[in-house]
Amino acid sequence: MVYSHGYAGEYDKFAASVKDDGFSWAKLLPYMRKNEAFQVPTGVNITGKFDPNSHGFTGAIGTEIHSNNAWLFQPILDAAAQTGGTFTYNQDYNSGSMLGIGWQQTAIKAGQRSSAAAAYVNKQSHERKNLDVLVNTLVNRVVANSTQPRPKITAVEFPGGKNGTMQVHARKEVIISTGTMNTPPLLMRSGLGPEDQLKAAGIQTVLAIPHIGQNLIDHIMIGLPYQVNTTETDDEITRNTTLRQTLLDQWRKDHTGRYAEVSDSHIKFSRIPESASIFSTVADPTASKEGPHYEQLINNNWVFNDPLPETGYFMTMLHFLSSPISHGSIRLNPSDPNGMALIDPGYLNEDFDVFVLRTALRESIQYMRAPAWQKFNATPHFDVTVADNDDTLTEFIRNYVGGGVHCVGTARMVSHDSTDGVVGPDFKVKGVDGLRVVDASVIPYIPSGHTMAVVYALAERASDVIKGV
Repeated sequence: MVYSHGYAGEYDKFAASVKDDGFSWAKLLPYMRKNEAFQVPTGVNITGKFDPNSHGFTGAIGTEIHSNNAWLFQPILDAAAQTGGTFTYNQDYNSGSMLGIGWQQTAIKAGQRSSAAAAYVNKQSHERKNLDVLVNTLVNRVVANSTQPRPKITAVEFPGGKNGTMQVHARKEVIISTGTMNTPPLLMRSGLGPEDQLKAAGIQTVLAIPHIGQNLIDHIMIGLPYQVNTTETDDEITRNTTLRQTLLDQWRKDHTGRYAEVSDSHIKFSRIPESASIFSTVADPTASKEGPHYEQLINNNWVFNDPLPETGYFMTMLHFLSSPISHGSIRLNPSDPNGMALIDPGYLNEDFDVFVLRTALRESIQYMRAPAWQKFNATPHFDVTVADNDDTLTEFIRNYVGGGVHCVGTARMVSHDSTDGVVGPDFKVKGVDGLRVVDASVIPYIPSGHTMAVVYALAERASDVIKGV
């Protein structure tokens, strides 16, 4: 639910790569503001915690600054000042400049997650006569009515009817918005994709598009848990089923209480040093010196692959790899093309990604040694000596890293004149008529911010592109 756009330079890189200035920071900024409805809280002074010039206030998606976990606020900022270095204060990471530590912004409105379903689909389904939503309906494929001189997609097929399948026909075009993980299998089941995979699955090729399902990128993450001497963490909610139900009942009643908030209040984006040895063999993947290599979040609970201990209270330093260069892929399962796809996330395939995470974890260990945390007796609940050696820290990372659930890239957008990729800057599938893709799969590079806000901005622009605005 973190609402973060990324930094200006990576959008300009996006625009240059697809040869369309409409994807630059300056051109997408109006769409970012159009999408957002920043909530200024009543009775709470947030001056200096955000930049009003970087936000919209009348859009569909409600956002706010997190105001819970008050016990954490002061030590987080005091420890940042005591540590120095990359822990400089950033008033608003959505200003186009991300580096530093600041107050986290989340997609929450009136105690509820402000989502695409709530803010767009549900609202529009009640207000528009030309929108029908079929629930519990999994699309089998999109259907071409001809393949010469080019395939033209005219229908969507899904289970139902007397013959086991039904089709809905499009007067103009079909738009796929099934996401990074589901768009490639859907296209491949439709005969669009790598020819070897289609043949292995017994699917007739409509058009060979070898790059579908390639270029899978994610923000992988890893946590470092610390035990603290306060009882104001959220761990008891995880342990105590009665408390959990009480809080859920309260939230269902009036959308208040602990379930109306999140467990982290601050976020930090940073770069590894320019003198880092890894740059002797690997080019910096960021678009500019404003681009972060990693992200740190301070969580008010246990976030670790090992189970929550039966006793004790914890906070966690959570790390995301902001600019990974490792890539994975999504393939059809040849024995069950309608089932789950075969996903290879490709995590940590590249030495650069491991180097960045080692840097981030070591920095967090130093940060947690700051005097501000002594009052809370913050004690590592992991073997801190693993950080003393590159090999042991690398092993620790490989054992405990997990997916960030920010995947992009599997139907990568490229310029009109490019011979690779899947869609052009008009979101149309290359070589096919009547078919567009509008979801995170088209993003060619993983944004440094969490992908939700980025997708909203791209979707708002796609809407204008489709309408010819």
